[in-house]
Amino acid sequence: MRNMILVGALVCCSLPVFALDSNSKCDVELNGNMQLENNILAVTLDNNTRMTIDQDKVLHVDGTALTLNTQQQHWVDNYYNGISQAVPQAATIAKDAVALASTALNEVFTELLGSDNTALAELSEKLRNLDQQIQYNFYSDNGAIRLHAESFENGEFFGEQWESHFEEAIEDLVTDSIGHLMVAIGTQLIFSDGDMGEFEQKMERFGEQMEQKVGYQATALEEKTDALCSTLAQVDFAETQLQKIKQLASLDVIQLHDQPRRM
Repeated sequence: MRNMILVGALVCCSLPVFALDSNSKCDVELNGNMQLENNILAVTLDNNTRMTIDQDKVLHVDGTALTLNTQQQHWVDNYYNGISQAVPQAATIAKDAVALASTALNEVFTELLGSDNTALAELSEKLRNLDQQIQYNFYSDNGAIRLHAESFENGEFFGEQWESHFEEAIEDLVTDSIGHLMVAIGTQLIFSDGDMGEFEQKMERFGEQMEQKVGYQATALEEKTDALCSTLAQVDFAETQLQKIKQLASLDVIQLHDQPRRM
């Protein structure tokens, strides 16, 4: 029964977090060195050519501004605007997912252990630390958006480093609370006169309440993920168009798999 409850909690709060990993319908990779900071988008290409786009949408290659036609400038604008839009979208998804996980886990373990459980307080602290890491990865000290591709393991927006933080926090919670969990379950059974069926029904009712409570948030999170996928699809398409510029032939930072490109 304990495992069933834990699995249910993990399923409801982990899936939205990793909606952009390699197992999802929107598989995003950042290949190469891309940075967005101080309103300047910079990309180092495979041949060590450095492309920059400033906030006025002026494209430079190795410090020299390129003269572009109207169509080429259109794709430069789309590329810069798309990345600028995707960064806060990704940050919001990550932070919302942490908040959803915190809500779900707090509900589950408060139901079983009570609100004053030490292990649960430690888990909350670890989730707060994860939220701070997200803030650091996507925002500078002055609140401006930023992106450093090297911050993402294997080029994935939400790669194994995010999953490992969650797994570590939850494993610690279970390890620290196993004795309390067994006592709590035993106590519940005593009050149920040893009737496992009644206890299971109570847990099922609690699970249904949890699903209703976090279901709307999870749905909203999925919608935000779809919006991010759409944004990145547009960036990917703009990048393909920019590759037609001779100096940018090797530009291939954004890679979306299993997702139709959008104009």
